[in-house]
Amino acid sequence: MNPAANDYSAPNAAQNISLIEADQFRDHLAGALAVEFGNRFVKTTTGAVVTESDVRQNASLAQPVNLWGTLADAAPAEVNVAQLRASIRAAASGDNPVGDIENILKQALPSTDIQSILLRVPVIQSAVRSAIAPI
Repeated sequence: MNPAANDYSAPNAAQNISLIEADQFRDHLAGALAVEFGNRFVKTTTGAVVTESDVRQNASLAQPVNLWGTLADAAPAEVNVAQLRASIRAAASGDNPVGDIENILKQALPSTDIQSILLRVPVIQSAVRSAIAPI
């Protein structure tokens, strides 16, 4: 399949991300939360689904694309990668980052115990220890 390059982008710019940025986000997500994408794919403007490998062969890595994915889970929900990244960034700078990230991950990973993921992360464990040490 060789659709025109603009077919790879969604009309809503907030849903688009370059493959380079998406790769960085994937790596940071895996490193920070030990959560990985099971697969990623592009939804075209015509509604077709194009594999990530086909997009990498036919589009510039810097071109924003409508990239979707599923996180590794028994029953993951499809998520737009750009919107997931924006949600996690907003959560990180909000008043309740752990609770907000937990809610975001619950939507993307409906059958996973999200609290166990968060408690696996050393930084979160350290914050919890620091919070309860004075008690």
